[in-house]
Amino acid sequence: MDLRSGELRTNGISVRLQPQPAKVLAFLVRRRGETVTRTEIVEAVWGSDTFVDYEQGLNFAIRQIRSALGDDAERPVYVETIPKRGYRFVAPVIGAADASLTIPQIPPGVSRGWQGPAFKIAAGAILLAAMSLLTIPASRHWLMGRGSSRPIQSLAVLPFENLSGDSSKDYFADGFTDELTTDLAEETKIRVVSRTSVLRYKGTRRSLPEIAKELKVDAIVEGSVSLSDQKVRITAQLIQASSDRHLWAHSYERDRKDLFPIQSEVAATIAGLIRANTETSSSNNVRAAPSRPRFTAATYELSLVCRNLWKTGTDESVSHAIQCYQHILTLDPTSAVAHSELAYCYLAVDPSKARDSAIRAIDLDPSLAEAHLVLADFELYESDLLGAEKEFEEALALNPSSAQAHVDHANVLLATGQTEQAVAEARTARELDPFSSTSAMFAGRVFFMAGLDDPALEAEMAVLDLDPHNSRAHYWMGYAYEQKGMYKDAIAEYEKAPPEDDGHGQGLAALGRSFLLAGESKKAAEIRRKIEHFPGNGVYPYDAAMFYAVLGDNDRAFQSLERDLKQKDGWLLFLNVDPRLVPLRSDPRFQGLVKRVGLPIAATN
Repeated sequence: MDLRSGELRTNGISVRLQPQPAKVLAFLVRRRGETVTRTEIVEAVWGSDTFVDYEQGLNFAIRQIRSALGDDAERPVYVETIPKRGYRFVAPVIGAADASLTIPQIPPGVSRGWQGPAFKIAAGAILLAAMSLLTIPASRHWLMGRGSSRPIQSLAVLPFENLSGDSSKDYFADGFTDELTTDLAEETKIRVVSRTSVLRYKGTRRSLPEIAKELKVDAIVEGSVSLSDQKVRITAQLIQASSDRHLWAHSYERDRKDLFPIQSEVAATIAGLIRANTETSSSNNVRAAPSRPRFTAATYELSLVCRNLWKTGTDESVSHAIQCYQHILTLDPTSAVAHSELAYCYLAVDPSKARDSAIRAIDLDPSLAEAHLVLADFELYESDLLGAEKEFEEALALNPSSAQAHVDHANVLLATGQTEQAVAEARTARELDPFSSTSAMFAGRVFFMAGLDDPALEAEMAVLDLDPHNSRAHYWMGYAYEQKGMYKDAIAEYEKAPPEDDGHGQGLAALGRSFLLAGESKKAAEIRRKIEHFPGNGVYPYDAAMFYAVLGDNDRAFQSLERDLKQKDGWLLFLNVDPRLVPLRSDPRFQGLVKRVGLPIAATN
């Protein structure tokens, strides 16, 4: 063990040990052979002036030390528990200040076999450099006792506050929040709420228990960042939601070049605390931490700039994001995350390039959930349902908290006729992302395709509560009312959508369909004339086909669907389940189209 760095090795191989347990181990080694009280350890490692309750933190540190050393609390070879007092390091130590190898008296209860050659060899393999302990940095750090909190089963990371005094640094606070959320979702098996749902609390002064109640989580992570030309200061805290009590808090002040290690350390520490919090329960809520860093020190801050461009969502910003990620890859060609996020950008502008970037990311890091997700979306775009299903399952196994993965997976399930499973995925996505209008809208679409019109209406109403200007929600509400036979309500919803949002005639086709079903033939005839003389490339073929299906003009309906097939329109994946296409399913041409799309042949509905 190198007492300066806290690095532990066995046979030259580094053993993973988090910073606080490493400091505890170093302190025990320096006091080897002595009984060290719990209070002494806490004062040396955490500091007496900032200590609140160390039970959980110290217990966690000792468990981590024993796990790293392969030690047994009942038959200790390294760390002995002294009941009601503290601990004692009992293994031999070799170092510059203690050159001779000594075998201390074996503690009572340890098998006498440990006094033989095997024990001496194992003990001799531990090289403990006799150097001064790490200096504990000036910081505030609290740990609460395990008995004060329930096992953490769900978590939300609130947007970190930018305290730099410069709004141009918002990208860093937002990006740090994104990365921390991703890491915690990957390292834990608990429910981690999607960032799109916590954005509504950015800058809010509402109480944490109130926020936690709305998000239905057990714990909250919040913090702040302050970035200058040379330094970065980050504070982070883990808070028990029900009581608003701190489970952990820490401040970091480092050189700006050390941004990435801080973010990784925060994620690893919180994941470790969740493990300690739930270790006595039957659940196993923490995964092995990813072995790879997501970015290097040289590319981490640049990656936050790239992500900010990507999430802006305009054609221009996505184009700039592509250039940004390409620059990262010139600095670090082995960055799996950069390849994966570049693939996402390509999906928006040039899907043919997305596959290669996603596969490259997976080759570099098979455990990267985002890369499997973007590859799944590409396979879905290519109508490779088996390939998409495989990649969605892999993505969800690696990150069960990805709301996007759940809702995209629902599309494959719908396409293959697994409607119950699709509905379950849509509901899970809503739980993970309860205040996202996008998740609500996609869930409403899944419910509609599954024939659940009332849940579809509820979901789309939620969309309008979150985003009153979302014209697509009015369309989906109209579709659901139409299926319920409430044609006047459907027409009212279609007419609420602004005409300027109907650049491709989908609203026009929907309105004409409801007029036909409501028996308003004159109005339907006027709509038909507008559809047949629609400017540009005409009404979207899929929407036109649905209008002609209700009109009874199957020839024109199938002509539209054939045109849609040439355009590789994703809506064709729903041929077997979309209730608006029921009039066409008895036509012999329908099953031929289904087969060419790559869907399973379904019974005539």
